[in-house]
Amino acid sequence: MNEIEKTEKFEQTTTQVSIYSDTNLYNEFFKIAEGLSKTELVPASYRNKPESCLLAIDLARQIGCKSPFYIMQNLFMIQGKPSWSGQYCTAVVRANFDNVHIEWKGKDDPDGVGCRVIATDKNGNDCIGTWVTMKMANAEGWLNKTGSKWQTMPLQMLQYRAFTFFARINCPEKLLGLADEFDKDYTEQKTRTSKVIELEQKLMEDKTNE
Repeated sequence: MNEIEKTEKFEQTTTQVSIYSDTNLYNEFFKIAEGLSKTELVPASYRNKPESCLLAIDLARQIGCKSPFYIMQNLFMIQGKPSWSGQYCTAVVRANFDNVHIEWKGKDDPDGVGCRVIATDKNGNDCIGTWVTMKMANAEGWLNKTGSKWQTMPLQMLQYRAFTFFARINCPEKLLGLADEFDKDYTEQKTRTSKVIELEQKLMEDKTNE
């Protein structure tokens, strides 16, 4: 068996077998995860955390993604929940449907402006998403969250949320039941985390000086 055949067999086997049900397989993937965790190319939330990298690898296998880097770049922890980025949800819809486009309404009314996603599935059926409007965003409290991107780029956020709602209804298996909080920006979360760490360090220093 040549190297190409070995690789193909390995990929087929590892896709079919759960990482957590085979000790040898788990150890092999954990070695890969350890290597990934040591590179600066992975996001800070995965750096030096092989266990998190392993979960990203496993999730990539589940959704048929060839690179765990794609998962790491698009999956973040928001208030303790794994959350997909807006780009991911948009990409999922565009990859699995045809004739994908955004329909807008109420552009003359700032409070009523909204959009929805319309597309055609692989069987030729029309799929129409839920309307997402600024009135909805206000009622749901998305606008009032500290650091919310709804305040600075509302039209972009409308589209992200429209793609989210569309994916939830028309291809929920691609989201694997994970939460999505597109009005929470990763950079903002990272900044908040840094501030918390700084505060904790200051408290420790104050305790030491007591």
